[in-house]
This record gives sequence, C-alpha cells and structure tokens, in this order.
Amino acid sequence: MKRLKFLLVLFCLSLFISCDKDNDDLDKPVLEARELNRIIMDGEWRVSEFEIDGSDETARFEDYTFVFETNNNLSANSSLDNLVGSWRVNIDSGGEFDSFDDVDFHIFFEPSAKLAELSHNYNVISATDKLVNLELEGPQDGPSLFVSFSKN
Repeated sequence: MKRLKFLLVLFCLSLFISCDKDNDDLDKPVLEARELNRIIMDGEWRVSEFEIDGSDETARFEDYTFVFETNNNLSANSSLDNLVGSWRVNIDSGGEFDSFDDVDFHIFFEPSAKLAELSHNYNVISATDKLVNLELEGPQDGPSLFVSFSKN
C-alpha cells in the first residue's frame, strides 16, 4: 500500500511538472508565425527594398505607408491615394514549390490596384521589430522577387 501511495504521488508530481506554460512544446513555425504577427501589426511600415529579377524597383513604393491591421486588412496610404488590401501569416506545410515547414506571408491587393505587384505568397526570410524580409515563393525557373518592409 505504501508503494502504491508513493507511485501515485510520483505520478501526480510528474503531471504537475509537465504542465508548464512556456510554450516549449509548440513547433518552431507556430512560434515564428505568432512572433511575425506581433511584429507586423506594431506600427507603420514602408517598402525599403523591392527587387524583381535583380532589378531595383523600390521607387514604385516610396510614397506609401503600410499598416497591417489585426483583422487582416492592409492599408496602404500615400499623399495621392489610400488603398486597402489584405494580409495573413500562416504555416506552410509544403507544396508544389516549397517543400519545407515554414512561415509564409501573404499580401493581396486587387489585380487592378496600383500595388497589385505586391500580391504574392512570400517565404519569410527574416523578421525583427524593425525589418521584415520576404522572398517570392514559386518555381525555380520563375521570376525572383525580394521585398523588405522597414518600420517607419
């Protein structure tokens, strides 16, 4: 009987110890996606680099300020106009062009909008509180596209 009580106490203790709240049991992509959501929704951003096939096209966006809102709305404001799009962060479990579990960043503007060329599914290269680097997710022989958002 004494041994049974000891085993019961040991079992309860192991349950208590294993019920932590430090998120160390979450997959790395889940934590990265949460962190990117936190980063991108904090403040206003601008396109600090936009490169297509090695050609710098950043000037197309120099007048725009981007706000990534909590409801996945994306506001792009300039002195000439205000555009609305959408965005989201998700975990990619692999696909036709991307076979890795990673964090993807999606931007969408209407095809007829001035900023439609930003509409893509991007791989997240890096993200800090001040800079988010994205790369086009696509076939190896397709166009290369790199975008950096810097915090204003």
